[in-house]
Amino acid sequence: MKKNYLMLSAALLLAGAAHAQGTELFFSEYNEGAHQSGVNYGGTANSSGNERALEIYNPTNNTVNLNPYSVRRYSNGNTPIFQEERVFRSNAAHVAVGNNSMSARTTFVIACGQATLPAIVNAANQFCSDYALAPAANNTVIVGGGPIYFSGDDAMALVRYPSGTAGVGNGVIVDLIGVIGEGPVLQTTCAAGGNWSGTNPLDGTGTNAIFVASANQSIIRRATVSHGTTVNPSPQNVPGSCPPVRAVGGYNIADEWYMYSTAFNGPIVPPATTPSSNPAGQLYNQLGNHNDYTGPFGTYQAVLSTLGKFDSNISVYPNPAHGKATVEIKDAKVGSVIVLNNLGQSISAQAKGQGQEKLELNISALKPGLYFVQILSADGQTKIYKELTVE
Repeated sequence: MKKNYLMLSAALLLAGAAHAQGTELFFSEYNEGAHQSGVNYGGTANSSGNERALEIYNPTNNTVNLNPYSVRRYSNGNTPIFQEERVFRSNAAHVAVGNNSMSARTTFVIACGQATLPAIVNAANQFCSDYALAPAANNTVIVGGGPIYFSGDDAMALVRYPSGTAGVGNGVIVDLIGVIGEGPVLQTTCAAGGNWSGTNPLDGTGTNAIFVASANQSIIRRATVSHGTTVNPSPQNVPGSCPPVRAVGGYNIADEWYMYSTAFNGPIVPPATTPSSNPAGQLYNQLGNHNDYTGPFGTYQAVLSTLGKFDSNISVYPNPAHGKATVEIKDAKVGSVIVLNNLGQSISAQAKGQGQEKLELNISALKPGLYFVQILSADGQTKIYKELTVE
């Protein structure tokens, strides 16, 4: 059976690797609270205002080694990696606890290192390092520590490294929450600090609809979702619109997530225009399990070494580029190269599939910005994406 494998360089997304069965880890719960710093919400200490956690689920019938995995944060609509940390079973002191693997059909919770709520602390298998901590031999930091300090406008990625060690070589994004490159803005002021949001007809319509958002809510993956989001979605809103206008086909977090608890009370009571805040009422009691999963269980797909070799033999330069860019191929048979972005602008080049060649791309007609260079193998089985910044 033909298999299509896709891989991205360190800052880009794997595309099209959805499987009918659960064959890869994915995010199953996301928690971003509205708790205020200096207030006690039932923990042993006052909250730091960082009551946040992510849950990962293993939908396979196999024990999965966690050493190749990391969690990555893209902050406030920026495309460079802001923070990234290895997935590693550890306590609040960052000391190793047990075997660094996940049993079949189990969860793994990564909590913010400053979380105080018992529901988060007791469920945590790992506490992220301090904010902006530098990588070192004795910590789990790959890029500036503390990715679980995320806010509702930060895209969060689950990454697997074909090398077998997180942080070594190029990482493949196997799941994503949010949109890399979009910083959602506030509806009322259009200032930074908004969130990805939406509704799903499965949860009711009109005034009965349940609002799902990436801020101030505990949200869980819908029961039928069996694999991660591996393609960077189109922006939620029309770029530059104020107040923000939802783009046709834009990212809707409610497509795959539903809200089970929120930090706000409803309905809206005039003259207020938003529900009243109730951080203490937000629950986290589904952390540490994904028992409602109804998707199929499959065999873990440990195939990324093929992608790693293909990716390492192809380079794109200069980067940033202006006017022209070169795709250099060494010991890899390439069929086609396409430069594309979310707006549909693209140029293409046909390779000879000889394994040793250089392709020159005329990018003079492209607007400045971030693009994806899609490279397809000659046999059509392997596809990678590399980042190209056009000046």
